[in-house]
Amino acid sequence: ALSGTVLYEKNADEILYPASITKIMTVYLALTHGSADQLLAASASAIDSIDRQSSHIWLDYDEQLTLQDACYAAMMASANDASNVLAEAIGGSQQQFADMMNQAAAEAGTRSTHFANAHGLPDPDHYTTAYDMAMITRMALENEAFREVFGAVTYEMAPTNKQPEVRYFASGNEMLKKGE
Repeated sequence: ALSGTVLYEKNADEILYPASITKIMTVYLALTHGSADQLLAASASAIDSIDRQSSHIWLDYDEQLTLQDACYAAMMASANDASNVLAEAIGGSQQQFADMMNQAAAEAGTRSTHFANAHGLPDPDHYTTAYDMAMITRMALENEAFREVFGAVTYEMAPTNKQPEVRYFASGNEMLKKGE
């Protein structure tokens, strides 16, 4: 983690579709460029541009949530709608955020990564390698706020202007759940 030296690799440069691992970069950039208490609003484009059969937390049009809540939703619930809300708030648009993701990936030392979106849903221009994801994760783990979200076992999202109930998120990471 400190030196970036690879101790073992297998197919490290095989180009693959990153799926929800994309959210490591999304949450990292949101926490790097935003403020945890920053209030975000879910736009129609953030909600309607994802397949509602994909992972999401059922954000409603103009629903307001904090950047922190959106980060936990993206990381723990793999919420594609929350990822888009983060992208629009931080990048100005989903495309501009994808450009930020690609710039940050280059800064992390990636060799074969291209991001096309903030959520990881399929796109022919959305790909990475195991090596590159290790470099991206290494960069993200240098951010204390990211480490807190990334290592959380549970999280309670406060009610919003559109959702009167608390939303509960739990990590699916077996290593975290067992406290190791």
